Amino acid sequence: MKKTMSGNKYEVALDETWELFGQYMSGAHAGLCCVISSESLSEAAEKALDSSLAALGYGHDACTFVVPGDLDQQALFVLIEGLDPICIVAADGKSAALLGQAYHLAVPSGKATRLLGRITVSFLDFESLLKTPQDKQIAWALLKKLPRFGDKRSGK
Repeated sequence: MKKTMSGNKYEVALDETWELFGQYMSGAHAGLCCVISSESLSEAAEKALDSSLAALGYGHDACTFVVPGDLDQQALFVLIEGLDPICIVAADGKSAALLGQAYHLAVPSGKATRLLGRITVSFLDFESLLKTPQDKQIAWALLKKLPRFGDKRSGK
């Protein structure tokens, strides 16, 4: 089957990524932030992440949520590179480990790191940090390590 090109090369890669991996993704089609979690996040967790990214200047609905399921590390790498987000959030330890395998780098929990120039933060369990105001502040402190949209650190 021959495909015709319309739009720019980034749109083509993004559309092909959704065609290949759409069953593993939800949220924004062209999300500026890719959120990886080993299981689907609750609506409250997704809303908290979207609100946090909005507070950092990314606008509303800036997150593409990915639940890798049976994807191997190479497929996850292709998926993320096809999405080409500005930043990445690993919502739990299991997804952080898979992300680390995909990029052949350590993705330490509770810290910010870079994966091919993208600032990435990793939680042991983001969902559990939504239970108390104090834990929410811990989550927010880590999310603030992501670049503000338009900040030169974002790499875009």
